[in-house]
Amino acid sequence: MTKSSSKKLSILDAKYWFKDRCSMGVNGSPLRGPGLICSLYLISCIFGLFFTWSLSIYKIYKNETSSRLQLTLYTLITGGWSLIALRFMYSACYICNGIRGFILVFTIGLVINSVLLLLFGKLYKEFITIPYENKNVK
Repeated sequence: MTKSSSKKLSILDAKYWFKDRCSMGVNGSPLRGPGLICSLYLISCIFGLFFTWSLSIYKIYKNETSSRLQLTLYTLITGGWSLIALRFMYSACYICNGIRGFILVFTIGLVINSVLLLLFGKLYKEFITIPYENKNVK
C-alpha cells in the first residue's frame, strides 16, 4: 500500500492555514525550525503555562472563596488552550510563519479570554490580585 501524497492536515497544524515561507538553503533543503524570536516566544509561553498551572493549583488547595470545581474547570480550559496555542505556534514557526501564527493565536485568544471572563469573572479578579496581596495591610 502506498501512502497518498495529499494527506489530510489537522486544523491545529499551521500548514492547514498558511503556506510554507521558509527560504531554501545552500543544499536545496528549506531552512526550517523556530528562529531566535520564535524560540524566545515559545519558551516564554512554556514558562507562562507552568506559572499559570502552579498558580491554579495553589488556588485549588488554598480554596478561600471559589469552588474547587470552578477552579479545576478554569485550569483545564486555560491549560488546554495554552497547549493548543503552543502546538500551533511551534508549527507556524517551523514553516516560517511566526508573525501570522501569532496574529491568529492572539485573535482567537482574545475571543476565548472574553468568554472566560464572562464565565469566570470572579476567578480573574482573584488571579490578578494574588501577587499583590499584602496580609499586613487592612
